[in-house]
Amino acid sequence: MELLAPAGTTESLIAAIDAGADAVYCGLVEFSARMRAKNFTMKTLAYAVPYAHARHVKIYVAFNTLVKQAELERAVHTLYQLEQIGVDGIIVQDLGVAHIAATAFPRLRVHASTQLSVHNSAGVKVCADLGMRRVVVAREMTIEEIGKACAAGACEIEVFVHGALCYSLSGMCLASSFFGGASGNRGRCTQVCRRSFDARQDDGECEAGYFFSPNDFCALDSLQQLRIAGVKSLKIEGRMKGPEYVATVVSAYRMALDDPSKIPTAKEMLRHDLGRRKTSLFLGGVVQTGIIDAKNPAGTGIYIGKIETAGAATITVTTAERVNAGDVLRIQPQSGGEGVMCGAVKCAKAEGVLTITLDSEVPCVPGDSLYCVGRMARDKKIETKLTASPVRYDEWYKDIHVLLRRYRPVEKFDKNRDRRLLVKIDTYDWLPLLSMPDVGGVVCAFDKNDMRRFAADEAVRQGLGRAAYIEPPPMIPEADLGEWRRLVQTLCKDGLCGLMCQNLSHSAMEPGVKRVRGDYLLWCMNRAAQLAYSGLGLPYFAYSLEDDAMNIRDCASQKGMAYLFGHVPLFISRMQPAIPLGTHVTDRAGRKTLVSGKNGLFYLVAEETVSLFHKRDKYEELGISTFIIDLSFMEPDEKILHELMACYTGMSKYPGSCLFNYKGGLK
Repeated sequence: MELLAPAGTTESLIAAIDAGADAVYCGLVEFSARMRAKNFTMKTLAYAVPYAHARHVKIYVAFNTLVKQAELERAVHTLYQLEQIGVDGIIVQDLGVAHIAATAFPRLRVHASTQLSVHNSAGVKVCADLGMRRVVVAREMTIEEIGKACAAGACEIEVFVHGALCYSLSGMCLASSFFGGASGNRGRCTQVCRRSFDARQDDGECEAGYFFSPNDFCALDSLQQLRIAGVKSLKIEGRMKGPEYVATVVSAYRMALDDPSKIPTAKEMLRHDLGRRKTSLFLGGVVQTGIIDAKNPAGTGIYIGKIETAGAATITVTTAERVNAGDVLRIQPQSGGEGVMCGAVKCAKAEGVLTITLDSEVPCVPGDSLYCVGRMARDKKIETKLTASPVRYDEWYKDIHVLLRRYRPVEKFDKNRDRRLLVKIDTYDWLPLLSMPDVGGVVCAFDKNDMRRFAADEAVRQGLGRAAYIEPPPMIPEADLGEWRRLVQTLCKDGLCGLMCQNLSHSAMEPGVKRVRGDYLLWCMNRAAQLAYSGLGLPYFAYSLEDDAMNIRDCASQKGMAYLFGHVPLFISRMQPAIPLGTHVTDRAGRKTLVSGKNGLFYLVAEETVSLFHKRDKYEELGISTFIIDLSFMEPDEKILHELMACYTGMSKYPGSCLFNYKGGLK
């Protein structure tokens, strides 16, 4: 199995190679899901690739963010440069990028990012159909499920084995975007899941905790099972971390892979990786214990203590831990917001009180938490220079305008096209309320029990005619795949119901379905992605909930569907949060959310709704004529339904709602 290491800097890349990595993955200064890492310029990468290849180490580049239409030109030039430099693969989330790479730069080997949320054998096969050579599967899978993905034989399978975990399934998190426009899907995650929240129970009791902050992942005890399962590559998380972390973790896994009898020694080494407590998550089965520690601060690194005094660039803390000049520190505010990185310039300890002079003035107050996230290496000097002759490359793809012509709007819009309104529901009891003249179709995102009920109720199905779509859940474990396939086959037989897909695996569930559309979790933010989905048999798509007006205008299509109302699911997770379902949760800024669950998944849902009814005319001017009202996470209520329909027909904003990123812009 390949041991794949992270590198956010040249120092980390060199440390990974010296420690025994078979391959290294890094990101560029743009189009990377870790935009806050230092990352690599193309010029530095031109040195890094021959440096690694001379040592028989591969270099993969994480090109794993969603790309706006206006960014396609830069993306094409970047792909062209990567092909010339000779990287061993690109890790991709945006299917538009994958489509461009496959058609214009076939020498680039494309890997499906974990951001694509591939979690079963059906999803792996779809990735293979798209020309992808490897799939980085979801972290939340069991070893048995990983084995089924490997057995599909369609692609190499890469799995994470160590490092930080996202609470939400990767590629399904909208929390950072909703709370400020900084999208995790575009590399700007503000780590909302690591924040402290207040939970309010129905009896009025309130408690604070880190309810969505998982411990760090460690699969050291499962390496042999992963080998037997057929895994090709073992991936270590950590492009935001320093070379000391990379060297320590890679060395430990190299030791364990080369000599399994040394796993106890490797475990001892990992005690010094400056991470959180460890969990094996669901590798041994879906057991919801030992994953989230709601009581302790959620920061990574060695916890030093609470700051007692804070001056201009000096802090004090009572602690038994040590901090030395040159160590990297992070100050985590009590608010639960993002921490601030700084360096220790001078340290003095007297009677248990540690006085630290920082390398800059950091905004902090007594009570904030202090972590050590990087130790200055004292036993070995870390190399910083890539001793290699760089690869020469052209910066500009000369046929750029010819290529981009395929991905520019060319449709002639019929502005008189009839509007169609779809209503999305996740509870069967909404159905009797939807017999309204303006409702042109129903999207049934039911759980398994309600979907069985729907399949058995022929009278209701006949009453809906051809106006119904069924939508399976965003994650279908391998064990449930067979039943969902049977339900799709039953309900979509003879074209009676259509299929709404919100995961790549859905498009492979039943090849005979006549009416298929893609929902917003199949992110489609550029014209190249629209073409890619059309090639999968998904000509109709939904604009992303987090998209903004300018990008929607840039890639407007009559085959696009626009959401006008709904509660935004901020997290979609297989991990049970450390609070019960139905709990109302508030962050330190007073933003209210609700913990919900269905289909074996857990959701954190924004209580504030998104309403764009009053922007419907703007959509129609672009030729967009299919709209969606999403009633998910709402109790069936005829009065509310009539209020929403009045807002739709009158093009008026629903009271107490927001615009998400529509006007403010998506970063």
